Amino acid sequence: MIIGPDLRYAAAEGRRFVARGSYFDKKGKGNNPRLGKTYSDDDLLRFVSNIYAVLLTRGIQGTYVYACDPALRAYLLEFIPSSG
Repeated sequence: MIIGPDLRYAAAEGRRFVARGSYFDKKGKGNNPRLGKTYSDDDLLRFVSNIYAVLLTRGIQGTYVYACDPALRAYLLEFIPSSG
């Protein structure tokens, strides 16, 4: 499973965030003024985190995880054991 550049980690602040410029699902991040829907960065973070959480639970024999963001990769090593 590859965690793309859309999900990042700010080590200095100790928080995850979404890089909107690297997230390309137009339906997921687009505001809809006609329906009165606006999506904040926190809404998008919950949405993207949920997507990755669902994908990470689909491995039957195991799951390899790679994070494009080096800071997120280091953060995830605290929670996911490394095989190498």
